[in-house]
Amino acid sequence: MFRSWAADRTDHWPDDGEPMKRIDASPEGIFDVSWSPDGRWLAYVRGGTEVCIANVETGEIRVVGPGAYPNLTSDMSVVLERDDQILRVQGAGAQTLVSTDGIVRGTPKHAPLVSPDGALVLLHVSNVFDKWSQARNAYPYRHFMAIAPLGAGKPVLTAEQWYGGSTVWFPDSRRFAHYEFDSTGGARIHVVSAEGVHQGTMAGLFPSVSPDGARIAAKPRGGGNVVVYSSRGSWANEEVETAVLKLPESTGRLSATPPMWLDNRLVVIDEGDKMWRVDIKKDKAEEMHQLPAPTLRGRHTMALSPERERIALEVAVDGGFALGVVKLC
Repeated sequence: MFRSWAADRTDHWPDDGEPMKRIDASPEGIFDVSWSPDGRWLAYVRGGTEVCIANVETGEIRVVGPGAYPNLTSDMSVVLERDDQILRVQGAGAQTLVSTDGIVRGTPKHAPLVSPDGALVLLHVSNVFDKWSQARNAYPYRHFMAIAPLGAGKPVLTAEQWYGGSTVWFPDSRRFAHYEFDSTGGARIHVVSAEGVHQGTMAGLFPSVSPDGARIAAKPRGGGNVVVYSSRGSWANEEVETAVLKLPESTGRLSATPPMWLDNRLVVIDEGDKMWRVDIKKDKAEEMHQLPAPTLRGRHTMALSPERERIALEVAVDGGFALGVVKLC
């Protein structure tokens, strides 16, 4: 059952910057930040294991319970990972969408991601026995991706293997992108249809899809740039144009927060402990002084609102970390 209280505060971070509304705080941190479809609520993980949702307007906070990777749906249910299963929680009730015995018996299920149209959930299925790998004297247990309906229907395992990276849906919910990093192939982004058909591969980490679905922005392995891939009809290699846009400053240390598209031309990215807005048409990066850089983590600590006018992010404060929301100029 959701537990709730009110926490409506307004702070300034940094002291001379634009007002930033403080939503919540935790000594251990706040991550896996996402917005509700209507832009009124935030979902996030507080302190490592506690999933919460917060009303951005009133400051009300509801504790959903233990879990990770929360997604808010249009009916205010929360899709999340808990105990190696994918659940849908609403009020006092919890529905199991994919259990450890679902799809492939006895396998952990992780990192759900609800499609923009609210019809599907993309997830990771770990430690699946793979006869093809065993026949090649390779490690016989692999990690795959699966898709489950939020309504009627059965979840299905795709042929797409997964090696640890995050995923992102295209705006039309007809395909998704994910990245992986391994010792043989390096940093790679894959585009896959909602039916599980592989459509293209490109280099990079932490992909983000433009509002029109025609471009992918990503971080290169060593940082210092934004890489933008543009499709000329498909995501096959010969149909993709590549642009590398240099950032003014870089530490070479990357957060797991993907670049964010303000529109089909402007990209926001954290790098060098600062926030930058990159105009991909002019190859120009400008520092966004009203935004502190989010905390450097291996999980998402920043999210752009559905109307692309506000950013929610975790920042370091005295005694721990805080989740705040700031309006973009």
